[in-house]
Amino acid sequence: MALKQTGYTEDTPKYYLVDAGAVYKNIVYDDGSGEFNGDLLGATSGGNRVTLNQEYRQVKIDGVFTTPVGSDILTKAEAKIEINVKEVTAEAIRAAINGTIRNAETDEAPSGYKIIEGKSKVETADYINNLGLVGTLTGSDQPVIFVMSHAFCTSGLEFDTKDDDEAVIKMMFESRANAGEVQDRKMPVKIYYPNIA
Repeated sequence: MALKQTGYTEDTPKYYLVDAGAVYKNIVYDDGSGEFNGDLLGATSGGNRVTLNQEYRQVKIDGVFTTPVGSDILTKAEAKIEINVKEVTAEAIRAAINGTIRNAETDEAPSGYKIIEGKSKVETADYINNLGLVGTLTGSDQPVIFVMSHAFCTSGLEFDTKDDDEAVIKMMFESRANAGEVQDRKMPVKIYYPNIA
């Protein structure tokens, strides 16, 4: 068989990952219903970005001048999801600064206000059990889901306001490993990929 000059085949249109997707907190699979469940983070604008990185070092051997197969050692594995949140809720602001949220006291503000404040230390509750981007794969009725464990927001709060537009909070979440996962060096991510007909 002659080599082709394009990678396109009749199956190519089944494997497009399209549209911005939706971001969920605390995704779990319910075996009883056969469905995934989670809490929407909020509406987004401008798309979202998933970054999965692994860093390696090479074992150095005297007399070996090219890098041999098998000498790559994983030194770091990390995952990030960058989200452009259009739905500016009190919880979104709190999560961006890893802060606290409470109802305002009567001597602080009128009835119905919440107070969002920073705090002086990171607490276990600042880590989201998992954060996932749910996307659409053209060849399946089932979504492709990128799930990052122990998500921690590292971006802080930054947004622009302008006439005839809405503010977007750019949030960067990074994965963390729990005590049982730190020694295996494995990236704390699962990708749920559906079967394609």
